[in-house]
Amino acid sequence: MTTRTRLLLSIAASVIVLAVMSVPIAGQLGRPGGLAGVDGTSASPAAPAGPIPRRPDGHPDLTGTFNGSPGGVTHTVILEEHPAGFGVLGGKSLIIDPADGIIPYQPWALAERDRRREDSNGYEDQVGHCEFYDIGRIHSFTQEYMFSGSNFIINATQHITRIAPLDRREHLPPGIRLWLGDPIGHWEGDTMVVDSTNFNERPRMSLGGDFHGADVHVVERFTMLDANTVKWTMTLDNPKVFTRPWTMTSPALMKRLKPAPDFDIEDTCHEGNVDLVHLKNTYEQAHGPAWPTNGMRLGD
Repeated sequence: MTTRTRLLLSIAASVIVLAVMSVPIAGQLGRPGGLAGVDGTSASPAAPAGPIPRRPDGHPDLTGTFNGSPGGVTHTVILEEHPAGFGVLGGKSLIIDPADGIIPYQPWALAERDRRREDSNGYEDQVGHCEFYDIGRIHSFTQEYMFSGSNFIINATQHITRIAPLDRREHLPPGIRLWLGDPIGHWEGDTMVVDSTNFNERPRMSLGGDFHGADVHVVERFTMLDANTVKWTMTLDNPKVFTRPWTMTSPALMKRLKPAPDFDIEDTCHEGNVDLVHLKNTYEQAHGPAWPTNGMRLGD
């Protein structure tokens, strides 16, 4: 049995958990908590595209609700090219650099990624515990962009809201480590660039165990192609984990949706999350009591 087949088989329960947690009802599509198209419906598209809207300072006005999903869950498990299975659509790699579409892990990091993909270790994934999604894991979710004063704001699923100051140039001291890092924004021509450092060790980029480490330097670029389309890319650089910088994008171009009447929805992740019990049982049968490597007891 190949590693990829073992992965798809071992994470079936995890996919079900995430589907229950993440798929909104039709009336919730278009909100930052939703996944447009996952439940077989589509969020309302915006009006036909026109010229790129501009802010008073002349830069593109990214304000609005956008979604980069091709109409279903595609890369929540594996960021690289993968077949369809267990409700996850097959898809090409999201990695656009290097050209082979493979994340350029250091040998030790690749071994660690593969360890996380073992069926007995599925319980370690933080999203199943309703903890934060990593910023590299929300590419398929509806996101809301807005400006407030000198800040660019990104609001996404599970109340993941990032505020990127446009008037700050230095990151926080290195001793401060955050789930979403420390984002700082600036313009490069018509492209909004969000530069993030100061991550902690815990975020994972996919259910399949991909990770970037605490010392990663992340650069996101938001480029409006027309009034209703944004091209998003994310470049990651951490020599401790990767052999070279690499870049990923969303499964599809970010398309504008008609915004929902309210800002966000309640993310009741824990309700009915009974599959987590089965993942814990599998983990403890293989390893004993559920103690992760960082010393914090999982599920507590």
